[in-house]
Amino acid sequence: MKFSGKTEIEASLTTTFAAFADFDAFERDATRAGTRVARTDDLISPGPGMMWDIQAEFRGKPRKIEAELVDYDPPNSLDFKAVTSGFDATVRVDLVPLSARQTRAQISFDIRPTSLAARLMLQSARLAKGRLARKFHQRLARFGRDLEKRIQSA
Repeated sequence: MKFSGKTEIEASLTTTFAAFADFDAFERDATRAGTRVARTDDLISPGPGMMWDIQAEFRGKPRKIEAELVDYDPPNSLDFKAVTSGFDATVRVDLVPLSARQTRAQISFDIRPTSLAARLMLQSARLAKGRLARKFHQRLARFGRDLEKRIQSA
């Protein structure tokens, strides 16, 4: 199942990319929200191969997610791959400059089942795809506003 959307950020392309690549800030935000995040790589600078172990609660059950940064192309794009029991997911962030002070972030999220149980769960989610897509777009818009605030306050 694939979702994609876009949000516009009032900041230059390089500033927007720097905010998207501020992995420490995202780790702190996730921790504040009750998610456990631990970096598992030993890279000094950001780049492909960065990895995280994430433990979060989803639908009342603890979930373990292994995430990896698979492509890092400053200031244009970031690609992530995540693996959890029964699912593989990819997230792509493409940044497009609209002007010197405005950037469009195009984000796509694709989740694929790797087990029969996951396939059945995803099939039932497809019945509610319209509602899930609406939620995705709302959260993406809120994320864009929050990222813009973070950039302006820095």
